[in-house]
Amino acid sequence: VSFIGLVLGPMYPILVSQASRVLPRRLLTVCLGWITGIGIAGSAALPFLTGLLSSRFGIRALQPLLVTMMCAMLIIWAFVPKSIRRVD
Repeated sequence: VSFIGLVLGPMYPILVSQASRVLPRRLLTVCLGWITGIGIAGSAALPFLTGLLSSRFGIRALQPLLVTMMCAMLIIWAFVPKSIRRVD
């Protein structure tokens, strides 16, 4: 679990860097605000959900939740454009 946290830690800086390459300048500030807001909501909701599941099913619920979150992240990253060209 600690290794997964270490690997997932730099995702936000990577996302900000990729967003600054892909998004037009006029939308960058607004989009980074949305990215930050959704990230903060997820960082509050997912530990709460983990606590609920572990109190109901025990610690064995943690591994499937982590695998599900990682798979969801991979699917979402697959939809991020790979273009480094910026459209202004």
